[in-house]
Amino acid sequence: MRTSIKAWLVPVAAAAVVAGAVLWPGRAGAEPPLPPITAQDLAANVAGAPAIAFSGTVSVTTDIGLPDLSPLTNLLGMQAANWTSLLAGTTTVKVWVDPAAGARAEIDGATSAYVAVANATSKDAWIYSSATNQATHLVAPAGDGSSRPPADAVPTPQTVANDALDALSPSTEFAVSTNTIVAGRPAYTLTLTPRTAGSLIASVDLAVDASTWLPLAADVYSTQLPDNPALRIAFTSISYATPRASLFSFTAPDGATVTTMGSGSSGAAPSGQADRPGAGQPSAKVVAGEAWTAVVELSGLPADQTGALTDPAGPLDSYGHGGRHGNNSTSTVAGLVGQLAQQVPEGTAYSTYLFSALVTPDGRVFAGAVPISDLQAAARANA
Repeated sequence: MRTSIKAWLVPVAAAAVVAGAVLWPGRAGAEPPLPPITAQDLAANVAGAPAIAFSGTVSVTTDIGLPDLSPLTNLLGMQAANWTSLLAGTTTVKVWVDPAAGARAEIDGATSAYVAVANATSKDAWIYSSATNQATHLVAPAGDGSSRPPADAVPTPQTVANDALDALSPSTEFAVSTNTIVAGRPAYTLTLTPRTAGSLIASVDLAVDASTWLPLAADVYSTQLPDNPALRIAFTSISYATPRASLFSFTAPDGATVTTMGSGSSGAAPSGQADRPGAGQPSAKVVAGEAWTAVVELSGLPADQTGALTDPAGPLDSYGHGGRHGNNSTSTVAGLVGQLAQQVPEGTAYSTYLFSALVTPDGRVFAGAVPISDLQAAARANA
């Protein structure tokens, strides 16, 4: 199974209703004539296609039931680009991928940029926001035998395809539906549907390039939002030329605050940098269900992150008094988190149309595309 860098960056994520954006260029025209193909063969072609280099512009549209995030956006000065923009509404992401060299993604705001870079040679990754001039440096653990970061280190339709196809075949019904055109490329449409109930995901539609077998678009439908995709990711432009190698290198700007995570980091941080307290190497294991209904237990996450999710008022209050935004930031952020948090006997739970998460008092996180009740049962069984 593929290992995704995003699993550590946003462990309770992932991964994005169109607001003035056209995600399916040319779809209104006639269906492109393509040779017939069975669903099994199409799925096999996607799963078995060799990794290739590409670059392009991806539109990510998310409607997963989150409250209005604009107060948080305004608070943090975003017009500025930030990963939170992927959680609601429509965001444009530029991506570059070379399986032999690395991956890069950029979100450009009106006044700043948000950059994520993974390098295959140095086996590390960077996340940087120019709005705050802060960077996170993720270093592979010592002795890690992995040779390169996967293409799904950046948000593309391939990310959704990789996650959906990995180990899902026995539990999934595959079907070929209407041919389409995405970013000027003729594509088949492969629909994946869980064979059994229990998942928050109703189905996934993948638009697959008929020549390269690269997924060009992905629509993820929720059982709670059947008429519109809860997550839509699609290329609006794409090139299969190999990106230049320099795109996969990153150096933090002078004066940037750098947080290093991972056991491969050196003991002494350079001037202006700091190792993050309580940040060990995260670990994950499936503790209940499988495939669409799998529940994953995450441990070893930074204590400040899990603490903020377990008791938002405490850490956020400290931030509000000591941070540059003051008490207004405290009430704004705590209010937004409070709209999502549900207190249950096992801890603090969060639910969206596509996934749920449960943070226990001891800092563990249970997550999956299942209702909160399934996470509670998993937490009790693994107390």
